[in-house]
Formats: sequence, C-alpha cells, structure tokens
Amino acid sequence: MNPGAELLRPAAGHRYPAGDNDGGSGRHCTSSMTGSAPDRERVIGIDIGTTNACVAVVEGGVPMVIPNSQGQTLLPVMVAVAEQGRRIVGPLARRQAVIFAEHTATGLKRLIGRKYSSHAVRQVMDMVSYRISGGAGDEPQATLRGESVSIGDLYTTVVSELKRTAEQYLNQTVSKAVVTVPVHFTDAQRQSVREAVQRTGLEVLRIVQEPVAAGIAYGIGQGESKPQRIAVYSLGGGSFEFTLLSLRGSSLEVQAHAGDPVLGGEDFDRRILDWLIFGFAKDHKIDLRQDRTALQRVRDAVEKAKCELSSLDEVSIEVPFIISSGTSEPLHLVRALPRSKLEELSEDLIDRTLQISRSAMAEAGVEPQEVDTVLLVGGMTRMPRVQAALQETFGRSPSFSMPPEEVIALGAALQGAALVHVSEPALPVPPPEKPTVQRALGLVVAGGVMFRMLDVGATPPCEKRYVFSTTRDSQTGLRFMVVEGNSERGEENKLLGELVLDGVRAAPRGEADIEVHFQLSDSGTLTATATNLDTKDSKKLQCTSSALLGPSSSSPGGGNGGYTLEMRPDEELSRTQQSIERLISEIQRLLPRAELAVGASDMGMDAVRRARSAVERAKIAIIRGEPVVLHDTQTILRRTAVMLRGVTGTPAR
Repeated sequence: MNPGAELLRPAAGHRYPAGDNDGGSGRHCTSSMTGSAPDRERVIGIDIGTTNACVAVVEGGVPMVIPNSQGQTLLPVMVAVAEQGRRIVGPLARRQAVIFAEHTATGLKRLIGRKYSSHAVRQVMDMVSYRISGGAGDEPQATLRGESVSIGDLYTTVVSELKRTAEQYLNQTVSKAVVTVPVHFTDAQRQSVREAVQRTGLEVLRIVQEPVAAGIAYGIGQGESKPQRIAVYSLGGGSFEFTLLSLRGSSLEVQAHAGDPVLGGEDFDRRILDWLIFGFAKDHKIDLRQDRTALQRVRDAVEKAKCELSSLDEVSIEVPFIISSGTSEPLHLVRALPRSKLEELSEDLIDRTLQISRSAMAEAGVEPQEVDTVLLVGGMTRMPRVQAALQETFGRSPSFSMPPEEVIALGAALQGAALVHVSEPALPVPPPEKPTVQRALGLVVAGGVMFRMLDVGATPPCEKRYVFSTTRDSQTGLRFMVVEGNSERGEENKLLGELVLDGVRAAPRGEADIEVHFQLSDSGTLTATATNLDTKDSKKLQCTSSALLGPSSSSPGGGNGGYTLEMRPDEELSRTQQSIERLISEIQRLLPRAELAVGASDMGMDAVRRARSAVERAKIAIIRGEPVVLHDTQTILRRTAVMLRGVTGTPAR
C-alpha cells in the first residue's frame, strides 16, 4: 500500500458486515479521490447476477452500493407483467410470482445473448415456469400474459430500474456505466449485454469480468508490484464460478476458470425446503407443494433461516396457519433447524464447488497452497461451513472484509471512477476485450459424438491436451475428424479436416494411448496434433477456424462407423462412472416407494417422472463417457437421491 493512502471506509448510511478478516493481506481498496461536487460526473457500476442485481457509485473516494427508496441494496432479477400489461421489476415481481409464476420472467442472465436453439436455453426452459420461444434471429423470448418479449428487452428493464435508483439517490442524470459479466460469456453475450444497457441511455465505458471487478474492489495490486495469484470463489444465488487471477505489474488477468451455472444458493434453499415439506407430509399427510401460496411462505421462511444460520447455531422455522387440515383445523409449520443439519443437507453441494475449484487450478498447474489470496463473492459465501472448507483447501483464511453480494458492483464503480477522472490513482487494468470461441472445437469419437477439446468461451491463444485410446482389439491405425460447432452429434458440425495415424501398437482395446493436442491462435488458426505415445510418431493438421467469427457451414456427414477414437478412461473418470451407477441403483430402488408416498399428488408424480428421466439420461452419459457431462450428471443424480430419501424417509447410506 502506498504511504499515506487511506483505507476504504463505509460511506454514511452504509455498513459493511461484521468481521474484518482479510486473509492476512492487510489491504482494502484504496483511493485518494476528493469529495464529489454536485456537477461531478458520476459513473455507476452495474452487476446483474442470476438472482440479484445491484448498482454502485464512488462518493467522496468511497465506493458504495446505492439503496432504493426502501433502503434495499439488492434488486431481485425478476420481471413480471401485470394484468394491465405493466411491467413490474424486483421485489414486486417476486411477490407476484407466488400466484402468477407463469407471467414472471427469471433466469435472464442464463438466457441473454444465447440462441433459442442452443442446448443452454433448453436447459433453462426446464427450470422456469414461463414459456420461452424463438424470436427473430433465433433470439429467445418470453411469453408473459400473451405478450412475447425478447430476453434482451427484459434485461433492459432491469437495468432501467437500477439506473432509476441511482438517479433518484444521486439527484442527477447518470449517463455512463461500467458493466460486469462472467468470465465464460462469449462475444455474443457481451454484445447483447452492452446493447441492453445502451437502450437505457447509458454509455458503456467498459465491460469488466466479474472476478476482475472483485479484485479491484479488494485493492489487489495497489501499492504492490510483486506477482500474485488470486482465487475468486463466487457462490451466488443461482450459479457457482471459480476463477484464478494472475497479477503481473498493473495487469489483472484470468489464468483459469471453471463453474457450474445451475449450482447456487437456490439449491441450498431447496434442500431445506424438501426437508421441511417431506417432514410436514409425514406428520400431517399433506403435500404443501400443492398450495402455491403456502409453498412460497415456506420458501421465504427457508431463505430467512438459511441467512440467520450464518451467525446462529440454530433457528426455529415458524409459519403459522400454513394450511387447513381435512377438518378445517388450521395447521402450523414449526421446526428447529440446527446449523449442523443445514451442513448435512448441503455437504455434497459444497464438495462440488471444491471439486470444480481444484480442477481449474490443476488445469493451470497451480497448487492450492500457491494461491496468495482467496476472495469471496456471493451471498452463500457467508455460510461458515463454506469458509471453513476453503480454509482447509487453501491453508489460509479467505478474505471477507467486503460484502460478498456487493463486491463486484463496488469494483465496477471504482473502475468507472478511474476511467473518467484521470487524477485518480491507477487501478489494475483488465486486459482488452478479446474474441472468444463461439463454437466448440473438437473431435468426432466413437458413436459419432463430438468430444469438445476447446469449449465455448475459451479465449485464444489457448490449448488443450487429452489422451485417447483405440476402440478395437489389435487396432493398428487411427482416424479422427476435427470439427467445429455446438451440436453434440458430430455429423451436425463443420468439418475442418481429418488426420490418419498409422503404426499404432496392436493391443487389446483401450491399451494403446494417443495424445491429441489442440492449439488455437489469436487469428483463428487451429493446429491439431495426434501423437502415438508408444513411438512418439505424430501427425499434424493446421486449418483456419471460424469459431471466433462467422457462422459454421459444412458438416462431416458419412455416419459414425469410421470414428476410431474414444476417451481413455482414467481413474477419476472411472470413479465418477461407478458413483453414477451406484446412484442409479439407489434411485431405482427408491422410486416405487416414492410413488406410494406421494400418492395422487400431481407435483409428487411430476418429481418421480423427472427422477426417472434423470436415470435414463445418466445411462446415456455413462455410455458417452464425457468427463464434464458425467460430473454434471453425478450432481443431478445426487440431488435426485436426496429428494427421494426425503420423500421415503430413507436415511443416507
């Protein structure tokens, strides 16, 4: 820290959470900004998450999150359409969703900049209560009260509310903003966000990656020149992301990144909710999920209890007059929830985040003990068990000196102030925006399936290596096809070229190892190399990929009989497959008992049908053997098993 630089202090009326643990760094973000005159240009920082959004500004040298007229700093990312056709945003939309879920749009961050025909949008369609269809240019759109609205327009509605809140608080027009996006966002998603913000009249000065904004808010790199590794652990309401940042000089760059777009605080809530509902059903033979109003009251109580358990060892969940019995006698839901029970219910969720984090670090060749600082982002990081797990993993306490729900917006505001006021101290500079991979690059392997070597969102220059094996006994030659595209079926993607590798050792299937290496340059040149690990002989294919640029065209065609590669089953992959098989066996054993338990409940039978569908998809995933798909499948089956145990009253094995 520079001598004389002041530590950031809360602005008047804004209080940071208790606890000043900074992981041993002793740093907060610093600034020497003078007080703001009425005519001083303001730049707002905007952070729109999966579940909540917030807006921040720098006042008197201090970044602060701007509260609305009710004093709330977090805006639920929900847009509803009322009966009169009026759009409702935030808390009001959340309340309307209790009765009119089909008229309330959620999950906008998961949809912005996506194509309706994409796999990602199909996944979201299974998660939301409103109808999603394809509009002009294959853009997804929501149908609310019979009106079709593009996802981009709904995103604009949320930004407009944030802009209105800022202008009301500052008592002046705001015209400039710094906006944050996840690391994995493609150029198309970034552009869609930019356009959505610009439609509100705001000029987007810069789009900053969320973990970089968090690093700026924590003052990473100020007053220090030595290289640092910073881990950003982000567990929000609807998603999880782990990012490894590298600080070199004045540049703060992403070294590694991984995440799960459907793992977040909502999953923790769901675990508690299922525990309560199944317990209530066991005691009173009533399924609260059949009553939307009752269900929402329980959800609200669950979320409140979960937050309180960050500071208490036990809370009492009380929802009086929740429903009437068959004799019209009012029933009350009252149950104690110890912190230990929450930890038991969510242990596998926390383990999943750590698994993802370790995988990202391993890919970058970094051990957890080599990380200098661990930053926390997202409300779920307030959970003591999460913090303890991170301390066990990294061997150091994570930084918790700033509000994790607001730190990204605070960093964006600091970046904005530094961009328009040249007298302000220099901040770590995010690297210039670079094109990212828009269509995956990979191989067509056994079964005609595309194995993704370089996935969507990768930033060139980038590379990946994987070891494959033969599919037949005594196979002496290998042929593989290099393709680009986002279809899981190889024949539906664009063919870039073909490599043939002869002289493979005749051996039983799966024993001869072939390493495939993909390198993608800034200009879009792809170099694919196949190496026989026995003889070190190799073949190379160099071609120009359009994965960074325009649409794809021609496909490989020709069926799937000639693809003679498959992923080599390593030890971890084998363990994952075995775990999935055990979960399938358990779920199939519990399903008949679950059907009896839910009886004639429509919601219960729907849950049973989803469980059966998850089992069938898992069987296909085992056959395909793709590591990412298998890990996602394992997570889904674990959640399904927990749900069925709750329904049937079966203890965990």
